[in-house]
Amino acid sequence: MRSKGERVRLSEGKVYLTGGGCGDEGLLTLKAWEALKSCDAVVYDSLVSDELLRWTRPDCEKIFVGKRCGVHSRTQLEINALLIKKAREGKTVVRLKGGDPYVFGRGGEEFLAMREAGICCEEIPGVTSAVAAPAAAGIPVTYRGLSDSVTVVTGTSADRDATDEAGLDYRTLAQLGGTLVILMGMQHLAQIVVGLLGAGKDANTPCAIVMEGTTGRQRVVRAALFEITARAAEQGFTSPAVIVVGAVAKLDLTGKRKDGDLPLSGITVGVTGTAHFADRVSLAVRKLGAKPFDMSFMEIRPADEALPGFEDCGWLVFTSPNGVRVFLNKMKEERRDLRTLYGKKTAVIGPGTAEALHEAGIYEDYIPRSYDAAHLAKGLSQVIAGEGEERNAVGNLVMLLRAKQGSDALPLTLKEHGIPYKEYALYELFVREEKRDVVSAKAPDYIVFGSAMGARAYFEGLEKKGIGNEKSRYVCIGERCAKEAQKYISKPPLIAKESGVDAIAACLCADLACNYGGGNGRCTDLED
Repeated sequence: MRSKGERVRLSEGKVYLTGGGCGDEGLLTLKAWEALKSCDAVVYDSLVSDELLRWTRPDCEKIFVGKRCGVHSRTQLEINALLIKKAREGKTVVRLKGGDPYVFGRGGEEFLAMREAGICCEEIPGVTSAVAAPAAAGIPVTYRGLSDSVTVVTGTSADRDATDEAGLDYRTLAQLGGTLVILMGMQHLAQIVVGLLGAGKDANTPCAIVMEGTTGRQRVVRAALFEITARAAEQGFTSPAVIVVGAVAKLDLTGKRKDGDLPLSGITVGVTGTAHFADRVSLAVRKLGAKPFDMSFMEIRPADEALPGFEDCGWLVFTSPNGVRVFLNKMKEERRDLRTLYGKKTAVIGPGTAEALHEAGIYEDYIPRSYDAAHLAKGLSQVIAGEGEERNAVGNLVMLLRAKQGSDALPLTLKEHGIPYKEYALYELFVREEKRDVVSAKAPDYIVFGSAMGARAYFEGLEKKGIGNEKSRYVCIGERCAKEAQKYISKPPLIAKESGVDAIAACLCADLACNYGGGNGRCTDLED
């Protein structure tokens, strides 16, 4: 692409205007997924599911530029300038938008801005909520005999950002047949209804509002046009939501699933930690009937320093799946051949970490029976002592590859046994304050913690806002995590026996089956 006769410099990057779909992360297209996996930076909006960001590389730069009604983190001109700046740094940039970039997403404006700047740009279509949200609620936007056309409008005026006026041509809309779909209209719902009625729209026209469509939190209200505003207010409907006006709104083509017998049916489960951990746990509990909430607010930031040499190492020790993934990514980035690890033994803290290694064709030499740092340290020390080799000999060093905030149990135990070791911090865990502020307002039936640091950060967030949460039941992986959580709550938390997501799901099921653990704070059927 050329601008004013100038050829795009090869050193410049590229911008992908990418549709992230709506709500359910499964609606992301394969092409968008591939772009996210390979990009250097992602610039994302408010309505984009945070779960989509987990597909990016650990070193991918993530920049939030969300806009909600009356609250803009950046102006459109600032967003355009940001995309140009990142592309000119030679980066591949994904501009991630909810739904489709060209459906009221100002994607066209951003494309033209890139072209004017001489930046290579490509649009990747996404699934728009204008069709997907009604469909998830059992409302087809077209149906033979009821509607043979669809009109999609925005509830806010097209020529300026969110204002007090909807800026709609009610006379034209009231006369149109077919289905009227209104996006971003909840802020002006009362005005829209009055406008349509005043322009002659039948007061008994079927209407529906689909809130948080395609997600586990989806809610639907149906009513005639004249009463839809009151019904929505009574039930607490807010944005994001899609408004449907027309005969098809009375249809309900949802399958009535008989999932009442599922062990976690009707239960809400919030999952803290990193996006990757939250996604895996959410998938496991969703299969059992629960409604998961993404409460991940921890972010992984890989170390800038190159990996150390492993010539003197006899053991490589990994304490989390995150560590394994960062390690393997750094090996690739630094063009280190996995064959250089030949002869090195590996120890892992649990099955989840082992599984991450297996994906690279590496299999652990040691895994403790109890999946925590203390048991890993004690067991590994015994294994090394039993090898009967000179502990300070070349090639017998233990290399700890883990997070900067890792437990001190490993180094202390190795030191007590006289085993030489070195540490390399693969990554640091950081708290995303804006996400934690959102998380602290939620109170699902259960909240899952995957680490002591995650539990501490969550409760510090509650204290910062001056609120508490004794309504939720807390589930912790391991004793150390549980001890940290216990500092902030009165009732003992549940403790999953193992670190795997299946063990967490089993702990939830057992707690429900034994009437919330019988008051002992532990899933009794998971005891040793």
